[in-house]
Amino acid sequence: MLARMLVLSLTSCVLAACGDNGRPGGEASATTTASTTGATASTTAEAPTSSSTSGDATVSGTSTTSTGEAPTGTTAVTSTTATTGETSTSEPSTGTTEPNFCDPQAVADTTAFTYVKKFDTGIPDKVLQASFYNGDADEVMIMSFSGKARRFTTDGTPKGEVFDVPAEALPQLDGATYDAKLQRGLLINQSCVLVEVDPITLAVLEPPQQLGFGMSICAGLALGLDDNLYIASYGTDELVVLARDGLSEVRRVDMPVQVGLTGFDGIALIAGSENFLVMSTAPDARAAIIDPLGGVVAPATKLGLAEAPLLGGAPMLPDAVLTLCGNGHAWLCEAYDATCFDYAPDDGDKDACGCLIPQ
Repeated sequence: MLARMLVLSLTSCVLAACGDNGRPGGEASATTTASTTGATASTTAEAPTSSSTSGDATVSGTSTTSTGEAPTGTTAVTSTTATTGETSTSEPSTGTTEPNFCDPQAVADTTAFTYVKKFDTGIPDKVLQASFYNGDADEVMIMSFSGKARRFTTDGTPKGEVFDVPAEALPQLDGATYDAKLQRGLLINQSCVLVEVDPITLAVLEPPQQLGFGMSICAGLALGLDDNLYIASYGTDELVVLARDGLSEVRRVDMPVQVGLTGFDGIALIAGSENFLVMSTAPDARAAIIDPLGGVVAPATKLGLAEAPLLGGAPMLPDAVLTLCGNGHAWLCEAYDATCFDYAPDDGDKDACGCLIPQ
């Protein structure tokens, strides 16, 4: 674990989204096309990554296990002094008592989550693939593969009706996260097109950006404390780290070799930590916790068992993974259902939003 000691401003939170839920290999619940129920029309796009075949993957170059330097944001959080150079005299805070300060070292790193409950989102397109937590508004956005979205409170209560994701992020929406510095949502589809949107209305704020670097079937997105993009490249089974502007590669991690996950399909920054919760759904649903370099913090284990990092109830094929910095919980959604699962951190609820602002 990399030390984190910088005193940061508490204003918001960055949370991740997830990858697609289906996987190649004929999973029992995977289908060849994603369909909807209710009033929305069936998607005409290809099925989520859970049902994509590995033959679709196209890779340029060779993947390498991370051996690079620590993320730039990591060095920034090792200082115990403020930017003025003077030592802070305020008590460390997790954001519940001192609104202007947050000491990441005072927030314990969560290494296990325990199932609390599940709830129905009411989204008629039952192929949930992307989500993010807006720490500024203290609400969650959940989106489907074919582009239906709905806002929720942190207890799973809908805040409004279902509405459409902008066409620029479609087809095959398969990941999202929240940028706390710029206060906007980031959406990614399986073609690795990145779209920056208003976090409440999803109105497009920047022209869509086609990402390259040999990624194939982008299936998950997170923004690290180092202000880099962490992307699940399902087609190459890699974690690809890019600069925030998407124009340069920082590192690549071979997930099967380094983490023991195949079918890498989702990633979320853990609240109050520089670590990431990562998901896989092939040949079965597994979760692990890794650091920014791909080092294993909590080994990959099957979902639904009494083993960290996710203990207890679990979706058959998980997707739309996120963590809520306002309470430290993690959410997983069903890739082929309209339900989501809530997990509480084993080290207790925490408000860590101010510790998640990239510097």
